[in-house]
Amino acid sequence: MPKKKTSKKPAFSWNDMPTVHLKNRRGLFEFNPDIRLQKPEVIARALWGCLVENDIEAFKEILRSHLEVVNKNTLAKKAGIPRRTLFRMLSSEGNPTLENLGKIIHQLCG
Repeated sequence: MPKKKTSKKPAFSWNDMPTVHLKNRRGLFEFNPDIRLQKPEVIARALWGCLVENDIEAFKEILRSHLEVVNKNTLAKKAGIPRRTLFRMLSSEGNPTLENLGKIIHQLCG
């Protein structure tokens, strides 16, 4: 069986890209989305916007992201919702009730 020819050097490599050095770093800052996702007022505003636009999938995604950076047990207790119900609401098949959504938004706004 004949040997296959293989390329010794890849056609493109990120290592070959030139490095750009910025002269002024004052305009740059580290962005950590976890910090914004911990702020209840930001989350409440985003959730309200999803409800106004009737975008339930975005609502679930934002709430899911918020719950990844905060304590789920604490939010569930403060909102008066069982933890299991909270997770069921956020599942792909979940269909949260208006009552439960109201409790969560009230807790985030309060």
